[in-house]
Amino acid sequence: MRLVEYPMQAVAPTVAAILGLPKPASAEARPIRPVVRDLAGVDRVAVLGVDALGLAIRRHWAQQMPFLEGLADHRQATLRAVMPSVTPVNFGCMVTGAGVRRHGAHAFDRDFRCQTLFDLLRAAGKTSAGFGRRGWTGHELLGRFADLSNAGPGENDDDVDAGLAAIVEEARPDFLIVQYGATDEVFHAHGPYSDEAGEAVAAADAWLARRVPALRGQGYGVLVLADHGQHAVVDDDGVTNGNHGTDSDEDCLTPLIWVTPTQ
Repeated sequence: MRLVEYPMQAVAPTVAAILGLPKPASAEARPIRPVVRDLAGVDRVAVLGVDALGLAIRRHWAQQMPFLEGLADHRQATLRAVMPSVTPVNFGCMVTGAGVRRHGAHAFDRDFRCQTLFDLLRAAGKTSAGFGRRGWTGHELLGRFADLSNAGPGENDDDVDAGLAAIVEEARPDFLIVQYGATDEVFHAHGPYSDEAGEAVAAADAWLARRVPALRGQGYGVLVLADHGQHAVVDDDGVTNGNHGTDSDEDCLTPLIWVTPTQ
């Protein structure tokens, strides 16, 4: 099935429109109309980013991701990452609507140079949260600019999820964004089409199967997406690993799936 393609720059304006906010000042795209239509009236939005789960990888491992494939039956599209197709640049794009020349976060230790969703929410008296492993973009960039981020060790995705669940239960932030990291880590080490990669996407699907229903039950509209994909690389010793950063479809095209709250 051919899916409608939207630029990664459309994510931030879409979240803003759902929450009744203006789009960030530097946003380079319009909101995605089907998502805004389907989530109209939703008071809270959660963006769950499965790092490196490109469209080609998702299709290859569809049988390993039954929960995600079930979600995608009706509400799905494709996103095209901004260049370079790397993590901080594209998670930064998700919260600014801008490419790296405008938002400036080409690494997670850099500051945003333009308005973010976090700024807009704060100005409107709303709260935001950013989650990820310590030493990764979700915590070091998004968590640094959001109002809330995961406490605790944050050494792996289970730690992050526990912190996320606690903060959602206690504070119910109006907007949250999460980086799930194990997929990217395993793809880099073994290649995105290896047996290890299949296990990693199955674990990501199990995480989504726990977290998406919980968030929906707490009144969140949920967007599941990825920051970029990966392609397989064979080194001089014949060992396969994974990489990204190019403008190829394999690196740049990612899924977008959205679901409404159950309340």
